[in-house]
Amino acid sequence: MKGDYQELVDEISALLGAPATLENRDFRLIAFGQQVSADEYDETALDPVRTRSILTRGSTSAVRAWFEGFGIARATEPVRIPATPEAGVYRGRVCLPVRHRGIVLGYVWLLDDEPGPTQEQLDAAMEVAGRIGAQLADEAQAGADLTREFHSVLTAERGWQRDMAVAALRTALGGRADGLHTVVCVAPWPSADPDDAPSVRTLPAADALCTVPWGVTGQCL
Repeated sequence: MKGDYQELVDEISALLGAPATLENRDFRLIAFGQQVSADEYDETALDPVRTRSILTRGSTSAVRAWFEGFGIARATEPVRIPATPEAGVYRGRVCLPVRHRGIVLGYVWLLDDEPGPTQEQLDAAMEVAGRIGAQLADEAQAGADLTREFHSVLTAERGWQRDMAVAALRTALGGRADGLHTVVCVAPWPSADPDDAPSVRTLPAADALCTVPWGVTGQCL
């Protein structure tokens, strides 16, 4: 998966003509593009904050709080952050929030130079950021909930397919498999498209959330 993120970060760098880094929402580094060439190097190209992020693959809580003070965790569009040398930020930043279904999952950071990227370039970069968000969400879901296994149980044909799906769900549940679980059905749901289902993160304590076909064509639960 890391290679996929690297390709997406490089795509954003190419679109905006600026070096980019990708961090998760906890400011842990995931991928970064080439920052400067040997011929272009100058001491301000990699300021202390960016250097620390790359070398230690993370940022301090103070740096995180400083950047979050610009509203990046709530933003749905690119956020421009001015250079602030006293904070170790010698170069301005453009922050592209990486979101999926309304949840911020990370940030793409670019050094901001005048005149900066056009709105058309930023729109194209945000489309790539959306693809990054979908990939981050898939990884988080695979490790955090049982949506795929639960969906297989609900949709498998009766017989050995259903038995295998139930066995996979029991394995994924681990020690919780013998406990009590509640299944809540909301029907009809307006769309069978999995992308139209709310994120499992929006439902505290939920292990899985999915849509499945139900009854009349066009209805689902």
